[in-house]
Amino acid sequence: MAEANSEADWILKAMIVVASSDGGLDERETSLIQQVYQDQSGRALSADDIAREAAALAKGDPIAQFAAAAKVLDNDAKEEVIRAAYLVLLADERIAGEERKKLKDIAAALQIPEIHFGAILEDLAIWLAQQKS
Repeated sequence: MAEANSEADWILKAMIVVASSDGGLDERETSLIQQVYQDQSGRALSADDIAREAAALAKGDPIAQFAAAAKVLDNDAKEEVIRAAYLVLLADERIAGEERKKLKDIAAALQIPEIHFGAILEDLAIWLAQQKS
């Protein structure tokens, strides 16, 4: 999976980059990454697959990869990347500053304007609140 070529692969990269930015992936984050990736791609990932991808991303410059992807992803795909990454950010029930910064870095690399970024997160917060009720 070295080179991301589908929307689901970019979503996977974003989820891993954000979730691991606070020092590593915990079980809840890994489980949510597996679930979202399966929903997006129809393919299952093992925890080992996610750990290998996290190690590969840690060696490179994922923000530069997202900047390159900004040229080929449409706005809907970019929004999905941000939504999925934000879901994982919330998985451990605490938002670390590093995670929020990494999410903003990805949004900037994908050329999502700040106001649009805020709207995506706001829409997702409303959706999540509806899921709980």
